[in-house]
Amino acid sequence: MKCARLIAVTLFLSAYCCTAAAVEIYRCKDSQGSITFQDRCPPGSTPVGEKNYSTATGTAAPVQPSGPLTLYVVPDCDSCKQVEEFLKVRGISVAEKNVDKNIDLQNELKKVAGELRVPVLVVKDKPIVGYNRQALLKALSDAGYKTDINERK
Repeated sequence: MKCARLIAVTLFLSAYCCTAAAVEIYRCKDSQGSITFQDRCPPGSTPVGEKNYSTATGTAAPVQPSGPLTLYVVPDCDSCKQVEEFLKVRGISVAEKNVDKNIDLQNELKKVAGELRVPVLVVKDKPIVGYNRQALLKALSDAGYKTDINERK
């Protein structure tokens, strides 16, 4: 009985100790132009880069980017400009569709996203509505795109 308990505890501890740890570090710039590296940018500063550090070691083949990206926008949309800049700094090209005054594209957007709201980035048939940085990073990463601005080709 003690042997079985010892084996169970040993297996648990080995699984717990061998889990991969990762941390995301942001490069932040404040209004005076000072650059800091932190786990999240403080108020009054903006992220200008990020890096994921992981202790995981693996031999899995890298995922190749798949499928074209489509971005639905309208002129003078701050969130649209944020998504455009987000993609631009990562070197990710996108087919942009301006739905302003185009009923056919508006209907297409409603069909794709279920609503008439911009911006919408379509990644592998999955719409990402609005500027949601974490959702964008996850969707692009899952689709095989390099999301770290320091690892662009």
